[in-house]
Amino acid sequence: MQAKRTFLLHPEWILAVLITTAACVLHYYYWRHVGGLWRDEVNLVDVSQRRSFIDMAKDSFPILMPLLVHMWRSAGLGDSDLHLRLTGLLLGLGTLAALWISSWKIRRAPPLIGLVLLGLNVTVILAGDSLRAYGLGSLLAVALTASGFFFLQNPSGQRVGWLILFAVLSVQVLYQNAVLVAAVCFGAWVVCWRRQDGRAALQVLLVAVVSAASLLPYAPTLMGIAGGSRVLRTGIELRHFLANLTGTFGYPRWDYIYLWVLLYGLIIFNAIAGSETNISAPAKTKVTSSNLDLSLFAAILLALESIGLAIFLLCAQIPIEGWYILPFMGSAVVCFDAALPLCHWIWRTGLLVFVAVTACLSIPHTGRIVRAHFSNMDICARQLTAAASPKDYVLVCPWYCGITFANYFKGTTLWDTLPPISDHSVHRFDLVQLQLQNTNAITPLLGQITQTLQAGHRVWILVEEGRMHVPATGTRPPLNLPPAPLPDTGWADAPYTRVWTFQVACLLVDHSTNFEKLKNFSTERFLAENMSLFVANGWKTNSPVQ
Repeated sequence: MQAKRTFLLHPEWILAVLITTAACVLHYYYWRHVGGLWRDEVNLVDVSQRRSFIDMAKDSFPILMPLLVHMWRSAGLGDSDLHLRLTGLLLGLGTLAALWISSWKIRRAPPLIGLVLLGLNVTVILAGDSLRAYGLGSLLAVALTASGFFFLQNPSGQRVGWLILFAVLSVQVLYQNAVLVAAVCFGAWVVCWRRQDGRAALQVLLVAVVSAASLLPYAPTLMGIAGGSRVLRTGIELRHFLANLTGTFGYPRWDYIYLWVLLYGLIIFNAIAGSETNISAPAKTKVTSSNLDLSLFAAILLALESIGLAIFLLCAQIPIEGWYILPFMGSAVVCFDAALPLCHWIWRTGLLVFVAVTACLSIPHTGRIVRAHFSNMDICARQLTAAASPKDYVLVCPWYCGITFANYFKGTTLWDTLPPISDHSVHRFDLVQLQLQNTNAITPLLGQITQTLQAGHRVWILVEEGRMHVPATGTRPPLNLPPAPLPDTGWADAPYTRVWTFQVACLLVDHSTNFEKLKNFSTERFLAENMSLFVANGWKTNSPVQ
């Protein structure tokens, strides 16, 4: 009885509580200081305001996250960016709670590995707490994986019910979570087959069928996205992929990626060694057999999920960002905490040292990074709302930044994006795709710039940092590119944006009396949208070199 009252005083519990407290503080600090929404968050908020489930599902994610934001706003909690972001904070804290509940249910121990590799990971906080689906997807990945372990410990109708619930919710938040559900179901089915438990195997099959059936309503949406998102599907650049993979797995140091590989290898080795031992000595206790089954489940789950996620991303052909693998990380750390053999005091001592060192490295570094903002568009939009007159003209570049600008700009000044598109409520890759085939896509914009300057008004250029430079007077503007797709870059919009931006800069240098970049007085770091503001005024009639 005394031992039960004092287990919280054990070193691993004390350390886990301290790390959890630090992680909660980091999540809270990020929520209070992150500032305005960036384009992908605005896109989700706009999608969530649609009137029907079908329209809410017309995005790159299934319906669950837009529906959650819709319910949040309907409850009167979406009146400000801070209140909208509270959903992200709750999901981040919920993931920490899910790690604790999972580890307690499976092993009656704190989730030390999960806390330091997932809970303190800066990508998990930055992307998981943003108004996107990755935080909720990670939380459900943790819950689903834990439910798989929990079901295999003692299969029952109630536990398969939880497994079905988390499987369906997982595929309703991220399409790539279907890979996780398939891996969980196959791993659990193999263990049930090995046990010769036909009833439990049928229950696992039911989980797979129900979760797969729940994706059928998205078939038309997925076909529509595939047909209208060629601009997005620009392929996987190996250097970009490795950098993001290292930045996410390799935290707080780049070489931590090898630690993930080591833990992954230990899971596989433990499953193989345990199976061979069990074959040679079948008279094992029930507890030992159960532990071997959990190791086998973890090994199959990690192997299939790794292969499946790689195939999914290759088929998607989109630039891979670090946050795409957050659900995989959530599932993996549950496997590490549940299936690694850490019973001997030497292993436990080593784990405590590793966890303490990692926490000391991660907490200060994460604390510095979460001070950054995702976007300064809200600041720039407010500045233009106050400074731009109704007869001025504002050009936002690139086109996808128009989503954020439309959300924050409250002025009456005419504005367009480069290239111009008719809808800035959500990402309209289909409209951009049409403009990439139009060799005169920005001719109306050039005419509007000329008309505004000739009338004595100003032209404001709001552009991502580094995309626009002031060329020398008389610099020959580049020729228009041929219609997409291009031989080397396909449907990518970046080459066209570079040419169009330079054409605009050449026009302003040659025909305005003053064209300059305004000084940015902000000292903050901006992670996704760091916008610069240029202004041009006056008119001169000298023509550029032909």
